Amino acid sequence: MIAAGVILLVLMTVSGILTRMIPPGAFERTAENGMEMIREGSFRWIDADPLPVWRWYTAPVEVLFGPDGVMIIGIIVFMCAVAGAVNILYSGGILTYLLQRIMHTFSGRRYLMEGVIILMLMLFGSLLGSMEEVVVLVPMFTALAVSMGWDRLTGLGLSLGAIAFGFAAALTNPFTIGAAQRIAGLPLFSGLFYRLIIFVTVYLLYTWYVITKSRQQEKISGGSCASSEIGAAPPASPEKHRALVWFAAWMAVMAAVIAAFSQSAVLSQYILPAVMVSFVAAGAGSGACAGMSFRKLVRRFFQGAAGIAPGIILILMAASIKHIVSTGGAMDTILYRSQQWITGMGPYGAVIMMYALVLVLNIFISSGSAKAFLVMPVITPLADIAGVSRQSAVLAYQFGDGFSNILYPTNALLLICLAISGVSYLQWLKWIWKIQLIFFLCSLLFLLIAVYIGY
Repeated sequence: MIAAGVILLVLMTVSGILTRMIPPGAFERTAENGMEMIREGSFRWIDADPLPVWRWYTAPVEVLFGPDGVMIIGIIVFMCAVAGAVNILYSGGILTYLLQRIMHTFSGRRYLMEGVIILMLMLFGSLLGSMEEVVVLVPMFTALAVSMGWDRLTGLGLSLGAIAFGFAAALTNPFTIGAAQRIAGLPLFSGLFYRLIIFVTVYLLYTWYVITKSRQQEKISGGSCASSEIGAAPPASPEKHRALVWFAAWMAVMAAVIAAFSQSAVLSQYILPAVMVSFVAAGAGSGACAGMSFRKLVRRFFQGAAGIAPGIILILMAASIKHIVSTGGAMDTILYRSQQWITGMGPYGAVIMMYALVLVLNIFISSGSAKAFLVMPVITPLADIAGVSRQSAVLAYQFGDGFSNILYPTNALLLICLAISGVSYLQWLKWIWKIQLIFFLCSLLFLLIAVYIGY
């Protein structure tokens, strides 16, 4: 928490300095279907006063009253609600019982278990565009990893890493592929075969990486589970069985809601609150089925919410970086300068610059759909000028948005998952950087091949 806070404080300061160095500019924007879009060729220089230095450090409070305030408050409420529900599951012994069942089922097949979990969550991210929903799984897989003799980082890799890399290697992700293709004027979810090759490649590489890390942890721990009895068949418990059935039913409801809502641009904005309600109902109902009294349920819920409260500070600091840059007028200037650089390049250089542009913007704007409506109207005409197909431009956007989501400390979801799992950002960076480098090189190769074959 302290390390992430220091990094964010430095980034806030750097963002403020950039607003003093970069001249302010602005694109004209229009609203289409309730989304903000940049009007092509509308950039102009403007007079804008950057925030005074002292407001760089009050920005985490100011964002609550800005355009993104509702979204930020929603994330905070979601985080606290999930933490409270998870604490109920822990207190009632429900998660421990579930882990015992999983351990017993996969006794002697731990690597198969990892492969199945990674595939399941990657498909969840790749097909439905799920990301925030992984928060509910982090405590479960963290505990599972520790019980198998691994560490919390492995559990985080099985949950957050799997769903994030599935989100990046998207097949039909409506929030990145769907939004970007609509803006680029392409048939929805076209170009699927090439993306399928990318998905399979990412899955095989990431599964190999996680299993390799697990084996290293087994050598450190002597190859034994942290708790020998957790792998045994759990004793019969009708109460906990009912609690698991209730929990599974609500998880099925949650999956159905995500699948249904993701098909509608209007309903998709309600996925997060719907998931929050589903998980609170799953946690509270499971606790009641396990025999917890109403008073105990309430107490455990608020204890869990209070335990995650310090992470709220990091979320506000992360959100303030975009606020500082945008208020100073530097965000649109960065877009405009990038447009000028890309125009004079050949197709190979142009597609790499598009990728780099989205990588940089992802530091400030983590939302995939919001970034699509801001960036794709600029990238699409640039691709036409540079001789890059619009499908390849969408792919560059997809890679730039996705693979860095769990690398940058400005991503609120990453900070939430780190806080829940008890892992520091520097520990996570040390664990993830090698596979991130591999995927960065792979994404460059896939982009160059896409340009070569005219994808």
